[in-house]
Amino acid sequence: FASEKAIIEYDPSKVELAKIKHTISQLGYGLATKKSIFLVGGMTCASCVSRVEQALSSVPGVISANVNLASEKATIEYIESTEIASLRRAVKEAGYELGSEAETLEDVTAAAQRELRGVRNRLIFAAILALSIMVLMWAPSFVGKPYLLWALATPVQFWAGWRFYRGTWGALKHRTADMNTLIAVGTSAAYFYSMVAVLFPGLFAAGGLEPSVYFDTSAMIITLILLGRFLEARARGQTSEAIKKLIGMQPKTALVIRDGEEMEIPVDDVQV
Repeated sequence: FASEKAIIEYDPSKVELAKIKHTISQLGYGLATKKSIFLVGGMTCASCVSRVEQALSSVPGVISANVNLASEKATIEYIESTEIASLRRAVKEAGYELGSEAETLEDVTAAAQRELRGVRNRLIFAAILALSIMVLMWAPSFVGKPYLLWALATPVQFWAGWRFYRGTWGALKHRTADMNTLIAVGTSAAYFYSMVAVLFPGLFAAGGLEPSVYFDTSAMIITLILLGRFLEARARGQTSEAIKKLIGMQPKTALVIRDGEEMEIPVDDVQV
């Protein structure tokens, strides 16, 4: 009684924490909860949203979790004693990243700008190497050309395209697949086939085949998809900036009449 705490034993598979909260509210009491908004990184499609929500909901103490793909935010209602580290650990195990708590719109805008810069840097890097590979593919053959193509394609595959492998690993841990899986499998097939053709050309010659390489295919696919991700991230950033400007246009004070006198008060103090 003195600590204002209650110990409740329940089976999560049969009773949801939200139901317990509702029951306590009906009795005229309240459950000490907190609702926070966190930034989420690594999401690319609707299935990502579902996995992040499932991961958060599985953490003891979480009442509800709603994830928005467009804004890359997660709104989580949880019991105050719930550790934030456990939320981050659950999301990380799902293959994503739960960032800091977004207290203001500026936090969301800053996160969007960081995401935009990261994708832009990888896009520029991949585009330069992919175009170089395309030019070399059309150039006359010379000694060491296959190895040069391999050297140029490797950083595109495993640095610029690392986010696709990370997303694939998170999906496989949950025995599912998403767009990241498709990209990783498709580009890896072209890359590793070409690598075998470079290292062991005799295997193809023994079968009467000419050892061909497709490093340009894997590099260009990754580059084009990164271009799409860049345009998507830029659109999100522009949306955040537009909302920020609209909020900035909101009046800070209001004129009201109280007791027959006109006075200026903060908008937050206006009572309807």
